[in-house]
Amino acid sequence: MKKAIAAFLCIMLATGMISGCAERKQEPDTTQESTSTEDTEKTQNSPEDASGEQKKDQESDSQEEKNSDEDDTETSDNEERDMTEDLAMSVLKDQAGSVDYTSFEELELEAGSRIAVVLKSARDDFWTTVREGIEDAVEALNEKMGYTGEDQITVSFDAPADDTDVEKQIDLIDTVLSENPTILCIAAIDRQSCEAQLEMAAENDIPVVMMDSGVDNGPVSALCATDNYGAGVEAAKRLAEAIEDKGQIAVMAHAESAQTSQDRERGFSDEITKNHPDIEIVNVSHENADFTMEEMANAVFTLYPEVNGYFCTNKEASDAVLNAADAAGKELAVVGFDSDEQQRSAVENGTEIGFIAQNPYGMGYAAVTAGVRASQGLPVDSFVNTSYQWIDSSNLKDEKYSSYFYG
Repeated sequence: MKKAIAAFLCIMLATGMISGCAERKQEPDTTQESTSTEDTEKTQNSPEDASGEQKKDQESDSQEEKNSDEDDTETSDNEERDMTEDLAMSVLKDQAGSVDYTSFEELELEAGSRIAVVLKSARDDFWTTVREGIEDAVEALNEKMGYTGEDQITVSFDAPADDTDVEKQIDLIDTVLSENPTILCIAAIDRQSCEAQLEMAAENDIPVVMMDSGVDNGPVSALCATDNYGAGVEAAKRLAEAIEDKGQIAVMAHAESAQTSQDRERGFSDEITKNHPDIEIVNVSHENADFTMEEMANAVFTLYPEVNGYFCTNKEASDAVLNAADAAGKELAVVGFDSDEQQRSAVENGTEIGFIAQNPYGMGYAAVTAGVRASQGLPVDSFVNTSYQWIDSSNLKDEKYSSYFYG
């Protein structure tokens, strides 16, 4: 199926049916995003195709920003969330694992400790919300410990500019490890990456907590994430119901190397294959450097005109499929993933039947709690389930679910 789509797109490109593909695709900017808890303003980097001198200046500026990112967390602008009224946090408190990952009661961390965080991206509402959870957790821990001024626990954030740049992320992890943080939190771009870095962290008694995406090898204390396989199963059931359990469907997935993409796709495919025999998955496409997701969706609509359903594994995939369907005048059932403003608008206007909403704030908060527990040698669940919710027109406006929304 993938080869058919790729071949079709190549033919269209060669014959001019897709114009300007090469021109539209800029080389990714691999200048790192590096900020501290006081530096919350995100800046736009220049394209990678700048001159060598410009690139050198950018790297120098970025490193200077990195060197100055040890600041405290007392300037967090986020209001403290009421755990009893906040569904996302109350679920995290009661159901994430064997301990309460919203509480720092009986936990301690040495004054002046630093938590280093390496994310997949710094330019995405999802990761901004993860960051808010981390910052609020550190603020709560400082308050609990009574730390002020130079005694405060600090947190630093780094991320590659391109959320598919595995090598850049590994370089950032290397740099962070050389600074010997107290705790390291990572959202891995590639599940087969950074084994050597994880071994180095273990050798230096630095507990590592993975967020969102885990890795196949290497010692880690915990993975704080969505049950992505279960979410994929949920998405399959909802899509099957929407198309009355028959028809042809497709999947638009983000990076194939990411654990989140693999688990969501696997859960979805397993449910369809096992329990919905009259539904055929005719194509699975993944984000790649050769074609945009919108181009791939257009190709699917051309090659499989009877397609009546689409599962999208993240918000970029959802946006691409919705745009392609709109341009083609195609009516079909779309199930999305993530809960930013675009996804909510799509459900409200009826172009998407619903989406899986994750808990990025809770993911960040739990990562800090798990890291502190691990640093003290206390029990930590290997998988901390930060929960998800199914959102459609029936509960989109229900205030109870608003804590799962961001952007």
